[in-house]
Amino acid sequence: MNRQQRRKEEKNKSAQLAFRKKLIDAINIHQNKHYVQAKNAYEKLYRINPNDYDLVRHIGILHQDMGEYEEAFNKFLYAIKINPNGFEAINNLGTIHVLNKNDTLALQCFEKSNAIKRDYIPTINNLAGIYHRLHNAELALKYAKNAFSLQKNNIFTINQYAKALIINNRIDEGINLLEELCKNNPERLDFKANLVTAFKEIGDFKKSKKIIDEVFPQNFKRLDFFAPFASDKENTLSTDQLEYYENQLHNESLHIDDKVLISHTLFEYFRNKKNYLKSGKFLSLSNALQYSQKEFEIEKDIKFFDLLKTIFSSKLSFEINRQSNVKPIFICGMPRSGTTLCEQILSSHTKVKGGGELSDLSRLLGFDYIIQPNEQSLNELSNNIQDKSFLSKVRKNYFEKILSLNDKKAEYVTDKLPHNFVLIGIIKLILPEAKIIYCKRDPIDNCFSLYTHKFLEISHQYSYDQEKLAKYYHLHTDLMSFWLDQFPDDIYVLDNEELVKNQELVSKSLVAFCDLKWEEQCLDFHKTRRQVRTASIRQVRQPMNNKSIGAWKNYEKFLGKLITTLKAK
Repeated sequence: MNRQQRRKEEKNKSAQLAFRKKLIDAINIHQNKHYVQAKNAYEKLYRINPNDYDLVRHIGILHQDMGEYEEAFNKFLYAIKINPNGFEAINNLGTIHVLNKNDTLALQCFEKSNAIKRDYIPTINNLAGIYHRLHNAELALKYAKNAFSLQKNNIFTINQYAKALIINNRIDEGINLLEELCKNNPERLDFKANLVTAFKEIGDFKKSKKIIDEVFPQNFKRLDFFAPFASDKENTLSTDQLEYYENQLHNESLHIDDKVLISHTLFEYFRNKKNYLKSGKFLSLSNALQYSQKEFEIEKDIKFFDLLKTIFSSKLSFEINRQSNVKPIFICGMPRSGTTLCEQILSSHTKVKGGGELSDLSRLLGFDYIIQPNEQSLNELSNNIQDKSFLSKVRKNYFEKILSLNDKKAEYVTDKLPHNFVLIGIIKLILPEAKIIYCKRDPIDNCFSLYTHKFLEISHQYSYDQEKLAKYYHLHTDLMSFWLDQFPDDIYVLDNEELVKNQELVSKSLVAFCDLKWEEQCLDFHKTRRQVRTASIRQVRQPMNNKSIGAWKNYEKFLGKLITTLKAK
């Protein structure tokens, strides 16, 4: 290399060093939230080198921080074009998909980023977060634990690990981490929102309310605090707060999921104020918005239920190799039919561990969703039901799951996924020692409760359209009639109205069906300290009452199609 070439190289190095220093200065300005100043600094550097990966990526992050998601998306794509293995930009692209509520594309980005760089903490945290959103507790904990082991002092890692512990029934550990996190980072309201949820799940409403009431007045535009504050019967929204949220429903840039949450919260708020006319209007709006996102194709479930009836109309045999030292209790029925109350009664017994809603059986059988299964799942079911080795594996893996939950070392573990009513024939075939309880409720009460509930999973779309809801309810009763004919002595029918009228008599009958001796604390189910993550989170913390019976009558003028379709059969 001659002198001229050396000078040129040194000049380039010097220019690069100067560029890097200016970029670091711009990033620091950005991190201190001086967005306009950061934008100016980034633009000057962009004119010098528009193909610098780090610069382009940070411009994307700035756009994201400023709520300019489309511009951020384009910059992250450009950064990936500059560096196809840029795991940071691929991860950033995934966060835009999360903001746009596209979990499938987000997961693809996070998995790709993780495959390139296994120890990149932001991606591992995001994988934990996306699996948490998808209700995959095991994978959420796997990635959260991995990130936590790599960076124990990272606040985002601690937060994800705490959330993962909570959905894996290790709630005390999760709460301890969150309390310490909130104490050391009082400005992080998202951490406080997670703590609010955790306190509610164990029934500590005083602690959750204390946080909500402290945070909301100064931060009323935060949706994660608006919903719990406004749905509390003791709270009243100001005129300004009401106007703000009613106006947000007309904000074209607001995501439809947020509009659903706002309208549903306003339904609950005005219901608490006994203004049923306003409440009913927001209820109708909330459901219309939710249903517009995805239509429910009931034909898929008709085909599924018909296939089950065909399969189980003939006698099937399955030989069990060995008995397990724990027995499952399946508590099933339509959602909102009293399954959580039933589980709370039984889990108050010393010999019963409450397992909550477990999706493991349907997953092991090959169903991504037990509602609206795809054609492949149905074809596989027909073959798998004849495959003894497959059925043995399902049985083995299912027992491994409930044994892992049984820290109480109880004789029974409950599984209260309501839609397990679909799988009763399979349960009887491969888990004959299991107890099966079918919860039923007055049809209009049950359907109205479903219509007024906001599910986390989009699979329950039938509940947001009155006609589809009534038709699905009839479909469920038709299948249950089939199961009750097939297994007349093996299914306990728990009538919600009878339980409310005769709590002790029905509770004793229920406990006896499970071959258990009566224990008085089963009457005080509301005092049992256990984690509850369903919509009945408040009801099961109260003594037995009949408040929900006939609640639909206040909304009768809004329920014409539901009532007509229910009566049609």
